[in-house]
Amino acid sequence: MRVVSLVPSGTLLLRALGLEPVGVSHSCPNPQGVPVVTEGLIPKGLPQEEIDRRVREAHGRGEPLYKIRGEVLAVLEADLLVSQGVCQVCAVTPQQAALATAFFPRPPRVLELRGTQLEGLFLDIRALAQALDVEERGRHLAQEIREGLSRLPPPPPRRPSVAFLEWLDPPYLGGHWVPELVALAGGRYLGPEPGTPSLRVDPMDLPEAEVVFMAFCGYSLEEALAAVADHRARGGYLDRYLRGRQAYLVDAGPFQALTHRVAEGVWTLAHLLRGKGVSPHLARPL
Repeated sequence: MRVVSLVPSGTLLLRALGLEPVGVSHSCPNPQGVPVVTEGLIPKGLPQEEIDRRVREAHGRGEPLYKIRGEVLAVLEADLLVSQGVCQVCAVTPQQAALATAFFPRPPRVLELRGTQLEGLFLDIRALAQALDVEERGRHLAQEIREGLSRLPPPPPRRPSVAFLEWLDPPYLGGHWVPELVALAGGRYLGPEPGTPSLRVDPMDLPEAEVVFMAFCGYSLEEALAAVADHRARGGYLDRYLRGRQAYLVDAGPFQALTHRVAEGVWTLAHLLRGKGVSPHLARPL
């Protein structure tokens, strides 16, 4: 089967199921150098505040944030496109994918990843494995994730209160699956309810948490460190907010998409909440 992934979570799950896509989005990990079938319409390298402003303005006008390279996609003759219906900001939507391929001689099927909570991850894995005719691999992958989560240490006697920022300027508190990951790690989350979208808040209204985690969606750890340094150099709110609190910048990879990597993310948070060190590739204290 020829599969094109329009979203990083789809690419990661496809590889975990043993299939390499023949095309990927511009934001997907692409070590094999396969054709790239999308492009972002917001320039790279902008400050977070400017990115947020442009995203909100485009959303208000009903304009897309991404473009599908139809000519590239047509040549690939995909049987299946993997998209997502969770976040209009993160990647091409299923509606865009269907419109872009509607006039192909043989339009591919569009499979939409829909999980917004942990249980949704297992439903997405099952749906993808069925579409690829690898149901046994899907069951094995789901079992591996469940076993990894089942081996977590018991929660501490008193759960520390936790804030989780997935954007800095302006601050957004992580939603969807993030509250569940914090709870599994042993924290008491001060943010949106599980399954609900991330929440934009005024810096003055950030929760009075004992521990603050930050993982900026779409940023590598090094890029996030640079964004924090720039924010501090401009006299932003962060230093005032973090005063007297434990704070960590963590690798966004396990948190920004609902994939098998969530188990890795929970283990990272669990270690930090218990005062244990982790690899500098996973988290840095602030």
